[in-house]
Formats: sequence, C-alpha cells, structure tokens
Amino acid sequence: MSRSIVASAPTRIDFAGGTLDIPPLYLFHEPAVTVNVAIDLCATVAVRETKERGIHLVARDRDMQAFWPSADQIDWRQNRFLELTARLLRSFVRLSAVEVITDCQAPAGAGTGGSSALAVAATAALARLGNRRMSKTELIEYARAVETQTIRVPTGYQDYYAAVFGGASAIEFGRTGVVRRPLVEGEFLDELERHLLLVYTGEPRFSGANNWQLFKGHMSGDPTVFRFFEQLKDNALAMRDAFLHRDLGGVAEALNEDWAIRKAMLPRMSTPLVDTLIRSSRRAGASGARVCGAGGGGCIVFLVDPASRSRVEKLLGSHRVQILPCRIHRRGLTVRVMSHER
Repeated sequence: MSRSIVASAPTRIDFAGGTLDIPPLYLFHEPAVTVNVAIDLCATVAVRETKERGIHLVARDRDMQAFWPSADQIDWRQNRFLELTARLLRSFVRLSAVEVITDCQAPAGAGTGGSSALAVAATAALARLGNRRMSKTELIEYARAVETQTIRVPTGYQDYYAAVFGGASAIEFGRTGVVRRPLVEGEFLDELERHLLLVYTGEPRFSGANNWQLFKGHMSGDPTVFRFFEQLKDNALAMRDAFLHRDLGGVAEALNEDWAIRKAMLPRMSTPLVDTLIRSSRRAGASGARVCGAGGGGCIVFLVDPASRSRVEKLLGSHRVQILPCRIHRRGLTVRVMSHER
C-alpha cells in the first residue's frame, strides 16, 4: 500500500494590526492585536509515495518543477522560487520516492499570505507523510521558522494562524506568547462576506521589504516609527471592537484608517494605480478599502454594499484589474490521507 496526503490551507485578508505581529515589536505596543479573516483562495499541497526513486516537486501555480535523486541532494540554489517547499522537503522527507505537487489559488505577491498558507499546508502534509505528530502551535512555529529562513527577514504570525484556524480572528500578542481568539461567526460573517470585494492589481509585491524598513526603524528607536505602531495598535483595537459589536460601518471606518496610517508612514505602500482604484471605488459606493499585506501592489480589499457591487466592479474592471471571487473560509487547515494499492 502507498499513501497520498492532501493538505489545504486558506489565505487571508488582513483588516487591521498587521506588522504588529512581528516579534518582538508587539512587546512595545501592548495590548497588541491583529484582526484578519481567512478566505477560500487556498494553498494546496499533495504528497504521494511513488514507485520511481527520487524527489519530484511540481509547483503548478508557478509552472515550475524540480527533481532530486534523493532527499539529501535537495538544493534550491538554482531556483529560489522553490526554496520554501524545498527547505521543508529537506527537513521532513526521509523516503527516496516522493512526488509533491503544490498550488495556490491566490496570485503570487497578492499580499494575502499565500506563501505562509503554502508553508502551513506543506508542513502538515510532509509531517503526516513522516508520521510526525505536531500540535497546531508547533506546526505554526515550524512553518514560520522555515519561511523566515527563506525570505531572510523577520516574519509575523498572523498569516499562519489564519491558515490553520480559518474564520475571523483576533490574534493577541504579549509577554506570554500568542493567543488566537475567534471573532464573530454566523450571520455577521455572512453579511461581511456579501460586502467583500477582492481585486488583484496585477502588480506583485514583496511584503518583507516594507516590513523590514519599519522593523529596522523601530529597533533603532525612531520616534516616528514608534508613533506609527501606536496608531496601528489603537486602530486594531477599534477594528476588533467593531467585529465584536457586529458593526459593519465601524469595520469599514477602521479599514480606511489602517490604510491612511500606513500610507502616511510609507507613501510607497501605494501606487498610482492603487490610489486611482481606491479613490474611484469610493465615489462609486465602496465604504472601505485597504491594500492587503504591506502594500506596494498586490490585492486591494473593498467593502461594498451589494446594491452598489455591480457598479463598483464595472468601474474597477475598466482599469484591467482582476476581480478574485472569494468567500470566508470557516474551517482552516484540512489534511486528507488516502491509501492506494501499488
């Protein structure tokens, strides 16, 4: 009998408090919280034992692949785009005949945490292949550590919690660690989902660059950067309260404020196209808008009343951007194991 394992993890839309999730920044801005919502643009990793010797990696979303004769020969220097999965393969795989297929429904560089969702799914699938038991917390720490090694700058926590738990989350950071608290469920999430409009600008971005500049500024004692994080903290608490009170207008207000704070701190978080899209969408009826992740391109999330949706979509479509249909993903990480006759 051979086994195949399929793990799937959702990406996320960050509503407020991003960048506060990078250690140790949150220790200087208590109570620090990040609010996000998982979406069903999922990262999927399928692993199966094969008859042919060798490690075969296929990255469908990037149209790339690699082959290594054995696990100890896994090397990513020839293709840095495959480094994250290759690092996980080298740390988990002990078999000499394995095929790994990865895919992500979110575009690369979208700002929705696709690489982190992929890290979570790959860690879960490969750990199961090697019969290694991991708690959810251990899985998050492992996936985050390997992604940090890959991108070579500090990484935060929020993406991994959304990928593992799904739903709407308030992720709290403090001296005793990280605590994820589920926010509202049921009717309010249904209402929020009806108002969500996610658009990919076609301009990929790398979140590590902007976050690294903010991290360095904070660690060097820049008072402007410190005030920026205090503003993020205060607005994230307002966002959490808006969710808890099921106040969609308050969510939109805090979403707009988060974007205004970030753009004032680092103007390059926006682009001429992003500015045009957000300005135009508000005139057409959008109540809230924010670039996902650390900005500089990628996706924009809009909050739009369903009655205005077609008008906003038509306006955005005239700018040749891609509308990404998505729903709120309630479940989080799933892992399926199947046995097959050789």
